[in-house]
Amino acid sequence: MQLLKTKFHIPGLSNGAMVHRERISRIMDESASICILSAPAGFGKTTLLSQWARRCKAQVAWISLEKSEDIPVVFWRYFITAVSSVLKKYDNCSLEQIKSSNGAAIENILITLINEIIEDKTEFTLVLDDYHVISHGSIHGGMEFLMDHLPCNMRIIIAGREEPRISLSKYRVWGKLIEIREIEFRFNTDETEALLNGVHGFNLNKNAILSIRNKTEGWIAGLALAVVSMKEQTDRAAFIDAFTGSHRYIIDYLAEEVLSGLGQEIKDFMIRIAILERFCPALCRDVTQNPQTHSILMDMEQRNLFMVPLDDRREWFRYHHLFREFLLKRQVDLPPREVKDLHFKAFVWLKDKGYATEAFEHGLLGENYRAAATLLAENAPELFREYGGYMLKQSIDRLPPRIVHENAVLCCYSVWLNVLAGDFKGVALLYKERFKGDKGVAGFTSLIKSYRYFYQTGEFKKSIKEVKCSLQLLPEKDSLVREMGQLVLVLALRYSGDMASAHAYLKKMPMDADTSVLRAISYADVLLTMGDLSMALSFIEKIIENGILRYGNDLVPEYGFLYILKGGILRERDDIKGALKACRRGLFLARNNEYAEIIFLGNLEYARILAADKSYEASEKAMVVSIEAARASSTWGAFMSMAHWVRIQISRGNMAGAKSLLKEMGDFSQTDIPYHRQCEYLSFCRYCLYNKKTSQVHEITTAMIKEDLVVKRNGRLLECYLLKAIAYFVDRNMEKALDTLKKAFDISEKEKQVRIYMDEGAPVQLLFKEALKRELLPDYLIPFVDEAFPRQSQTRWVIINEFKENFNDREIEILKLMKKGSSNKIIANTLFLSVNTVRWYASRIFAKLNVKRRGEAVAVAETYDLI
Repeated sequence: MQLLKTKFHIPGLSNGAMVHRERISRIMDESASICILSAPAGFGKTTLLSQWARRCKAQVAWISLEKSEDIPVVFWRYFITAVSSVLKKYDNCSLEQIKSSNGAAIENILITLINEIIEDKTEFTLVLDDYHVISHGSIHGGMEFLMDHLPCNMRIIIAGREEPRISLSKYRVWGKLIEIREIEFRFNTDETEALLNGVHGFNLNKNAILSIRNKTEGWIAGLALAVVSMKEQTDRAAFIDAFTGSHRYIIDYLAEEVLSGLGQEIKDFMIRIAILERFCPALCRDVTQNPQTHSILMDMEQRNLFMVPLDDRREWFRYHHLFREFLLKRQVDLPPREVKDLHFKAFVWLKDKGYATEAFEHGLLGENYRAAATLLAENAPELFREYGGYMLKQSIDRLPPRIVHENAVLCCYSVWLNVLAGDFKGVALLYKERFKGDKGVAGFTSLIKSYRYFYQTGEFKKSIKEVKCSLQLLPEKDSLVREMGQLVLVLALRYSGDMASAHAYLKKMPMDADTSVLRAISYADVLLTMGDLSMALSFIEKIIENGILRYGNDLVPEYGFLYILKGGILRERDDIKGALKACRRGLFLARNNEYAEIIFLGNLEYARILAADKSYEASEKAMVVSIEAARASSTWGAFMSMAHWVRIQISRGNMAGAKSLLKEMGDFSQTDIPYHRQCEYLSFCRYCLYNKKTSQVHEITTAMIKEDLVVKRNGRLLECYLLKAIAYFVDRNMEKALDTLKKAFDISEKEKQVRIYMDEGAPVQLLFKEALKRELLPDYLIPFVDEAFPRQSQTRWVIINEFKENFNDREIEILKLMKKGSSNKIIANTLFLSVNTVRWYASRIFAKLNVKRRGEAVAVAETYDLI
């Protein structure tokens, strides 16, 4: 979505044609950080602000708001862009976040923006003009949050026809607020004289000035309309005498006078082009079929008939909003068919000139739904590729359902976008009789079927067969949809366990910085499964960088997958800060809920990162979101999230919670373990380790290791070696534990993986200490031996307390003295025991530790942290 640059421009002023409002400007110059200007339409708010801004010594950022900005994501994009225009150093962080967030989690984004403003130190004022068009509650909430925490170097001015729907009382109490209301805006007698006589040279006497001022009650728009009418009057005094009525009648009367003073041709012309939010001569000519369009527009501008230029070349204009509203009301006198015809002509011109978005709008307003649907269908592939599914879905939803359902392309995209969001209910629409024989519809139907097999039911072989069929049917123009099909194929191969075929399929395609994002997701995911973290990270960063060059920071949602994968890599390398940043960025890109998978996978990774950061409460919330998102349409996806939640529960000592989750996942006695259930089984292994049921751990990991060695699936292989090493450790077989751990080190050393070890807590820390003694520990892991390991109490109970509870205090004392090299006699004297008693204790200690000598006893005791 492009932003209209003219909305950031401070409106221009006619030289010498203004009354300077010094009395109000002095109020605005006061030091309060918040200024509210509220008055009905036509009280000169914009003009006053424009005057003030031009003489303000500090920087001024400006936004002219319209109803189209009453959408959170649009409003905040304009807001942040305006602020960034006056800052000296701006890193686009908050702007990147809002572009992808659809306005969600605005407080987090505003915190980023507030910090950026504070750090920049530039003093400036932000003007929000016509804020009354904003009605969305979340925008008001965000504004109130910003005003609560307004940086000292920022001032904000809000102008509108009504008081903003923000609680202002606290700002009054705090002394931060200036309010300028209708009473202050009204022209007094001196200002009215300055306008009528000083600016327009009417030379009216004091009584006439006082009369017109009282009748308009100082309403500036009323005075301005009176000026337009009086220019055409020969008897101005009579005009003023006849000028009566309340505001509403004044508007009607003066507008009638303005139009009645014009020729019928220009009057009809003005009413008809009011359907256009913006207009240029060529567009107006096609809409009105008037060959004199150019000269009429020049005449209108000369007469100052409420036209606002939108560019420096004065090619595009719009009406003053109030005046356009009045003209639109006048269209009720036109036959309804003619108004629709005007919209159709605007639709045709805008479509032919490539202004598809505006053309679509006129297609809707003119109720020419089929033509609008056809235009949208023609642009659907490009719109989907450039902006993701959210904007396309919003446009489709504005059409009547019957029109969508009879258009093959729009029906396909509508159903497909709902499926990606986890809603499969509309799939039956594609099986209608009218679509039989349509190759494109058949392709979409086949793709959806394959996606359902993959994501919803976990029938991966069926998914692979179906997606290959869809790729033969889908049109080449639907390139992004075809790439989604390729992604489903690779993921189905991967989760079926056929990593070799997935890798071979991807190797046939070019993989460089210009690779499409969906193909990149497939490739990066396979690289991670193979354990190639460095290559995956480098590739992901190149694709993201290339995406930013193409889209700016307004990345399409598919990039969310890549950011989440990046977050997982950084987590594994113990860069928790970087992991959190990447994962949050990925989730922001997915805030429109276009992809159910991003929601469940993204929150799953986010929960793991938060757990690594020891933010367990936040981790649990993210995990709940992940499981709920997956449960809506994917049982096996929900089990994957639950499996990782089991690990977090175990790490926190909540064994009852872990057991409950495992029970919900079903039976773990299956010998031929499906690859997509690997997370469940590996979590079950951790539960078994806690309960010292190592035989099941050995059985499961041996089977997985055998599979992984064949296809070089190093990601899972590393995890299996580690769990098997811990199982040997629990079995008190240190030699086999270290031998197996050495195999894990051989895999992880290249990629500098850390969290895979740290997340297992005390058992691995004890193994690390022993490995360090024997010079087996890789250098990159040495810093983590004592410093960074979480010492979860429940895990230490499994490995250490099972020994400590079998040793009384006296035995521990004797072990400590043995460590010092004390003889039995010295120990006896120190502890006031007989030598025979010491020998008896020593024999008990040797039996418990399964050793025969003192030195061995001391070594084992140190290994298990007994002394």
